[in-house]
Amino acid sequence: MTAAGALILYPSWAIAVLLVATAARLGRATGRGLLVLCSLLAMWITLVILIELPATCGLAEHLVPFGMLQAGGYVQATLDLSAQHGLTARRGQRWIPWLGYGWGAACGGLGAVWPRGLYGPGLVGPGPAFWPITGLAAIGAVTVAGWMVHEARRRHGPARRQMAMLAAGNLLAITAGGGAMLLRVVGIVHDLRFTAPASLAGAIVIGAAVVGGEVGPARRMIVQTFAYAVMAAAITAIGITALIVALPALAPGPALGWTWFVVLVAAIPLDAVRTWIVDAAGRRLFAAPIGVRDLAEQAERHEVRADHAERLAELGALVGAVAHEVRNPLGVISAHVKLLERAGAPAASLEAVRAQVRRASRFVDDLLAYGKPRPLALKAIDARAVIDEAIAAVKAVHPALAVTAAVAPGVHATADRAALLDVLVNLIGNAAIAVADRGCVAIAAAELAGGALELAVTDDGPGVPAELAGRLFAPFVTGRGRDHAHPGTGLGLATARGLIERHGGTLRHEPAPGGGARFVVTLPGG
Repeated sequence: MTAAGALILYPSWAIAVLLVATAARLGRATGRGLLVLCSLLAMWITLVILIELPATCGLAEHLVPFGMLQAGGYVQATLDLSAQHGLTARRGQRWIPWLGYGWGAACGGLGAVWPRGLYGPGLVGPGPAFWPITGLAAIGAVTVAGWMVHEARRRHGPARRQMAMLAAGNLLAITAGGGAMLLRVVGIVHDLRFTAPASLAGAIVIGAAVVGGEVGPARRMIVQTFAYAVMAAAITAIGITALIVALPALAPGPALGWTWFVVLVAAIPLDAVRTWIVDAAGRRLFAAPIGVRDLAEQAERHEVRADHAERLAELGALVGAVAHEVRNPLGVISAHVKLLERAGAPAASLEAVRAQVRRASRFVDDLLAYGKPRPLALKAIDARAVIDEAIAAVKAVHPALAVTAAVAPGVHATADRAALLDVLVNLIGNAAIAVADRGCVAIAAAELAGGALELAVTDDGPGVPAELAGRLFAPFVTGRGRDHAHPGTGLGLATARGLIERHGGTLRHEPAPGGGARFVVTLPGG
């Protein structure tokens, strides 16, 4: 294969290297297994390129057996994904990756010192150790593949999807790796360029598993980075091919080497055209694109918001000071109420004071939640479990409330569990107050396209007054007056929307079909 032919394998190699960088950036989010696996995948594609280039085939003969290290990488990545999703590996499984690495290192060492024991010159013709090692490798590959499929079937939700992607990547690696080398050594094929589609598919599948290790806005950025890289590579390939076809004199030859050809292509304004096309395509494909122009516009918007952010920081400091100054007097009042109770003060008067203390305490708590939000810890959670916990919390206050929940089993969300619980308690609690323990509250959860989750809380109460509908989520807006049985602070819905928007989702209100109110939470896919 010539240097031009090696370009067929370049997309697979480039994506593999991009996966290494992405897995390294994710760090602890995915564990070291995916980083090692992506590195080994990039190494294997590099070895295939070395095999096919006459100048480096001799070097490749000594290094190709190290490709068997990938088996350990797949096992370690699978165990790391289990830990990432809160699943503990069974006893003895933690040693499996090291068995794979040990086997790969032993085969690599044999190839490094005695390549003729495995195959003949040019990796053609089996050596004396070829068939025994191939048999053991085949048994190990089938065992690892079966174990990965079994582990994927034991999981649910995002964990199952990621592990299934790794299992598919492992099968593609077996095809493009050991299977291809077997065909080459026994003389059935001589050109390994046919492995390019399988290598590329394997890299893409593993890439999907790597991206699954990130959540929220960072995941959106990574997905778009992959898409932009693929589009840019395709445009560059088309542009260079078109230049060679249109100007045959530019084609690399004895008089014009590859180095000067690349310099000449770089001098042509192909990059500017590519940037313009990729940015235009990105704006059509993504709701929040990250092209050059898009990032510049976002920078301008951030500059406008900078002053607002400073004001919010000042508000957070003010809220903390107010909470401290208010809570101290409330504590003193509560202590004096106990003294008055012992002194025989009227019980009704004391209960009225306690009610006002509780109301002031709730206001302080709501103010802190709105003005000083805590950091979010996003991870895959069971939506049904959070909904059940929220219902139990509301029914502890409203025991007569009738609640129905329509949630399919296995529905998951990528969210901060405590934050989502707070949002649901607020929405269900508001609905319970609206129906006054005489109506019904219905909760529904369903997965949307792309793994997004939609949660709806519907009540058959009087609904939201028209004069409040337009400013329902503004702070300090409430439809309950001071004398209401459950007076509100007007911060609950504002805080709930802020929490959902920090997840990258939305919270909206709409009239219920049969009367009442309906609040819909949409969370992006994990």
